[in-house]
Amino acid sequence: IKQCGDIERLVSKIPMKKINPREVMQLAKGLQQVAVIKNICATVANTYLRRLSDGLNNCSFILDKILNEIIETPPVAANKGNFIKQGVNQELDKLRNIASGGKEYLINIQQRESEATGIPSLKISFNNVFGYYLEVTNVHKSKVPAEWIRKQTLANAERYITPELKEYEEKITGSEEKILAIELEMYNNLLIALQDYIAALQANGSIIAVLDCLCCFAENALRFNYKKPELHNGLQL
Repeated sequence: IKQCGDIERLVSKIPMKKINPREVMQLAKGLQQVAVIKNICATVANTYLRRLSDGLNNCSFILDKILNEIIETPPVAANKGNFIKQGVNQELDKLRNIASGGKEYLINIQQRESEATGIPSLKISFNNVFGYYLEVTNVHKSKVPAEWIRKQTLANAERYITPELKEYEEKITGSEEKILAIELEMYNNLLIALQDYIAALQANGSIIAVLDCLCCFAENALRFNYKKPELHNGLQL
């Protein structure tokens, strides 16, 4: 029960979307324990506990959605990003790869184009005027493919851009903003989905509170050797 956390407090934040990613994960972990508690109560002889078990709902669909989309230890603030799991959104994964592996991506383009054109000295560079460009020495400029676009002529070399490089530049420029936008959109959709489970989650919180109270009574009864009183019509205790 302790591992359920304060479900009622967390649920109260859902209607106004005030619940943060870390609290959403706490809620999911609480729902995992609800399933365990439900199974325990369903197997005991006490009819009251079995009735409580019937009222518990581990909300498996939304639980799976949270566990599939949110990392295990998310940040408190959603606007910090980096809380959506890898492999959930293809565009998000692609942007993350661009943002974190930009240098490797450019090296792969450079090696591929160098092999395709037979220009061993080919290199990719960047400046604020042209962005990313391919630089070819004059010795090899006859090997430049027709689809490359010449942007600048130097004394010993020429600089070109390609549609692929421009597309990459557009993606890497502001990729962090795009990543955050996707994460926030996915999180908002998750919070919208949570709205449908408010009643069930509130019921879980209430039942867990009752069970918590009963457990406290039971623990004290064992610790202090309480005895259940027998009622009769006499005047003696």
